[in-house]
Amino acid sequence: MIVERDVPVPMRDGVVLRADVYRPENDALVPAIVNRTPYDRSSPLIQLAAIEPERVVDAGFALVCQDVRGRFASEGEFYTFFADGKDSCDTVEWAAAQSWCDGAVGMAGRSYAAAVQWLGALERPPHLRAISPIVTGSDYYDGWIYEGGAFQLGFNVFWIWLMTEPRSVNKLDEVYRHLPLRTLRVSDLAWARLYAHWLAHCTDDYYWRSLSINRRYEQIEVPALIVGGWYDVFLRGTIENFVGMRERGGSDDARRGQRLVIGPWAHGSTYGPYPDHSFAPFAPHDALDVADLQLRFFDRWLRGERNGIDDEPPVQIFVMGENRWRAEDDWPLARARETSWFLREGGALTQEGPGSEAPDEYVYDPRDPAPTIGGPTSLPSKMMKANSGPLDQSRLGDRDDVLVYTSDMLEEALEVTGPLSVVLHAATEGDDTDFVAKLADVTPEGQALILAEGVLRARFRDGFDRERPPEPGHVYEYTIDLGATSNLFLPGHQIRLLVTSSSFPRFDRNPNTGNPLGVDEADDLRAARQTIFHDAQRSGWAPTSSTRGLTFSTGTSTRWTRRRG
Repeated sequence: MIVERDVPVPMRDGVVLRADVYRPENDALVPAIVNRTPYDRSSPLIQLAAIEPERVVDAGFALVCQDVRGRFASEGEFYTFFADGKDSCDTVEWAAAQSWCDGAVGMAGRSYAAAVQWLGALERPPHLRAISPIVTGSDYYDGWIYEGGAFQLGFNVFWIWLMTEPRSVNKLDEVYRHLPLRTLRVSDLAWARLYAHWLAHCTDDYYWRSLSINRRYEQIEVPALIVGGWYDVFLRGTIENFVGMRERGGSDDARRGQRLVIGPWAHGSTYGPYPDHSFAPFAPHDALDVADLQLRFFDRWLRGERNGIDDEPPVQIFVMGENRWRAEDDWPLARARETSWFLREGGALTQEGPGSEAPDEYVYDPRDPAPTIGGPTSLPSKMMKANSGPLDQSRLGDRDDVLVYTSDMLEEALEVTGPLSVVLHAATEGDDTDFVAKLADVTPEGQALILAEGVLRARFRDGFDRERPPEPGHVYEYTIDLGATSNLFLPGHQIRLLVTSSSFPRFDRNPNTGNPLGVDEADDLRAARQTIFHDAQRSGWAPTSSTRGLTFSTGTSTRWTRRRG
């Protein structure tokens, strides 16, 4: 293997980025795979996070590992994403023009290094043939910096500290509790500016629209091997990219060539190959050689080898509970049917709709928010794995500010595979508030293992483009996106939905004041009484009606898909 270090790669504006190139030690022309990262391309663990250089070269490809603009050896000013489309395009075309390259180029990498692939593909570089984005989003407002209108405090602050003060990432408890959010001290000037801009652009405005992938699938003309995890913080965007490209991709190859792989994994660390972890309930059945899938994919699209990929189902999912991989023809599953469930009095969860029932109430106090316990998170605990995944939610049920709705024990296995949403009919005494929902699988031993979680900020109930403050005491319909899952609820297990108003520090605490984001001091926080309705008039249910989704009684519509038979 020939290794060239600190190779200059000029951009169209004259800025020079630096890369390391790994290529076979012979005179044959080979395709190139480009990895662009903000995490130091010279680190062997960062190279592995894209795809192992030795395996790439052994398979007859070259690998170009590059520091993005303004990071490590590369010139210019770092600012998340805004230059990465053009820089990715220029790097692809530079690689294609090298004397060792046959003109075909792909891209690989995960998280930020996956986002730059989508942004580069939007620029339509002539020599880009395929991409392989792992665990990344589709929209940098909803699902990255914000979710459901709530600020993703845990991930955002962790990311900033990882980039600026990495030795302090496991000591962020006090940082997370800092108020007001707008005065949080960020030591690095560039990241302080980014943080301020993220808070200032708290709606889905022009700032975010200029970066969105999901608005522009028609511009992307290449196939993608998309990899994600049921417990990844970017799961929604991972799936949306696959579905959007299948429907709206800019070429026949792009639409037909999409591939989706979802395992029972979280976001993982920044370093090493993916997946870098396995959760106990699924091990060792979840083992998968992702690099092998990538190399086979690049064989097809960079070399044109007819290696059977075109004849295989485009989707591979890991069905939790059953603990096996399964191939599917599409997502969502065509053979699945949506099933309605309802919140009921006494904490029941049933498929029978409610009659005349009194609402449930709780008091949400942002001075004592309900904690984040696992789920689809990216938080700083032992490199993001110890506070992600299928953790037990039972202790949340002991809190006065968490409502718990549980089904009877299942007599037969029930598979839930597909997108999930919860529709609540609710009122708040606050001038704004959040509603959070969590879906869990309750084992016979009493553990409530989380499957999915979602949030909706009340002021964004009608969309994220502008704020519409709720009227205190007024009943509104709130649709909470829980992402998706694939889980087999086994006989003897129960289905559980938890409803509350916080998941801290994953989401910032809503102070219930209705003030602009980030200005509230600790003394401004105030408690609010929340009322959740579940009666026939406010559930979307009637004995002869057909209700879409998994509808818990306040109208909780979770579009889960249930396998027939």
